[in-house]
Amino acid sequence: MSFDLGLAGRRALVTAGTKGVGASVVEVLRENGAKVVTTARSIPGNSLAGVQYVAADITTAEGCTLVAHSALDHMGGIDIVVNVLGGSEAPA
Repeated sequence: MSFDLGLAGRRALVTAGTKGVGASVVEVLRENGAKVVTTARSIPGNSLAGVQYVAADITTAEGCTLVAHSALDHMGGIDIVVNVLGGSEAPA
């Protein structure tokens, strides 16, 4: 049985990809041959080789524009988008 996810050569953008679920998604994509650009408010000290990190606040139009341009410049396009960024106004 093959577990090939067909990700080799695909271009992926993952939001909030430096911690938790986002970091796991980035790692799986990268391990399966995808080119990955991911976002965070700041670049992590433990960045993965082969992953392009973009420091941007994607809750703003300016941040989204920066990420889009970075992904296009780095990969020439996007095949996969994984939106991990979330939030809530509810108290903890």
